Amino acid sequence: MRQFRLVSIIIISMILLGTSCSSTHHMIAPEVVAADIPLEEKLSSFQIPTVRVSYPDVYYDGIAWKDRLIELVEGAEDYLVTSAFLASSSEELEALYSALALKAESGVRVYFVVDGAGSFDMTETRYHLIPLKFLRESGVHLLEFNPLSGARLVSGLNLLYRDHRKFLIIDGKQIALGGMNLNYISIGAENEQLQRDSMYEFNSPELCNLILDYFVPWWNEQTWDEIAREDFSVDTTTLDGKKTYQGWYVNQEPGSAQISKLVGSLLSEADHSVQVLPFLPFMDEEMIEAFRMAQERGVEIQMIIPFDRRATNRKGIEYMTKDLLDMGIDLRIERESAETQRLLHEKLIIVDERYVMIGSTNINYRSMNLAYENSLVIDSPELAQQLKLHFEQLYEKTIPITEEMADRWHTLRNWPRFITAFFGG
Repeated sequence: MRQFRLVSIIIISMILLGTSCSSTHHMIAPEVVAADIPLEEKLSSFQIPTVRVSYPDVYYDGIAWKDRLIELVEGAEDYLVTSAFLASSSEELEALYSALALKAESGVRVYFVVDGAGSFDMTETRYHLIPLKFLRESGVHLLEFNPLSGARLVSGLNLLYRDHRKFLIIDGKQIALGGMNLNYISIGAENEQLQRDSMYEFNSPELCNLILDYFVPWWNEQTWDEIAREDFSVDTTTLDGKKTYQGWYVNQEPGSAQISKLVGSLLSEADHSVQVLPFLPFMDEEMIEAFRMAQERGVEIQMIIPFDRRATNRKGIEYMTKDLLDMGIDLRIERESAETQRLLHEKLIIVDERYVMIGSTNINYRSMNLAYENSLVIDSPELAQQLKLHFEQLYEKTIPITEEMADRWHTLRNWPRFITAFFGG
């Protein structure tokens, strides 16, 4: 623990010294906010590819997603590719990781990426944490991305980069992405310890191909265990006879600003309404300005900040709210209750009851600048309406954040928690 705290302090110092030029200024760049350029044309100019996807099955309950995940793993016949920011086994997740091991032993190729921060998981998972290195004994190709250690400080600012993506591909037929990690509090816990989150399961050969086209060379850059793209076939018939929807997919590398351009374009496209679940809304001035510009055009923006029972994160967010109020939006926070003890970990944007943005990306500085992220925007009034109803159910259990509350929270005592979470949250 002492080593982790030391590394954290050093990392924060490095950020403060080395990332002064990083920002999300792309969110308010002229080519992003231009009112006379259609959304599709903007995203095309930013090299954000289009995809066709089926209507997704949406999972809000981690236990239900775990059961479906085991079913998907057991059905794999050729290969399985998955990435999870935080992943570890426990008694509650033994069936899932046993299924992965059995598949690998049977000859199915299993490629599993977990971020190196996983061993420092400071949620309730830390009491139920079994590292995944045992999977290698079964033939699972396990990659720990950018592990945190004192010896790796020579990596400089690259040590800050985290792989925050969450996705799953089975045999090039089924694909899922969203916000759920593969650890105890995401898909293994019960009662108040289980997070509230979401995962979306699709059929989409185009999305499978996009992710695999990026994943294979990225994997080969990280490990000697090289793979070939032609060894990962994709079933092009999975959308036959199904209604499809237009989408845009971003697989962001740190510093590429792709997510900033995507979110900025969505906000500039908004005509009348935006609903946002940001998870950890640690925003810089440009992000705040992008929301404020949309609000000043007459767009009604609602944002829900989760109640976080973890004091460090909660106090950091409370400190941030004074700046967030500058957006001029309907800024809400969940009431503390038995239900909100289960942390709301969702990431969601809904625009004009038409566009939805889902995936791994938090609406904050770190996700926009210092992380590998994946986000999918879908043009679907049907899906937007379904997710808006979900948003409204959450909204009913919130209260508005007032200037008085923000002033009370904006204290010197809370500043260290804010600055730590701003760069590391």
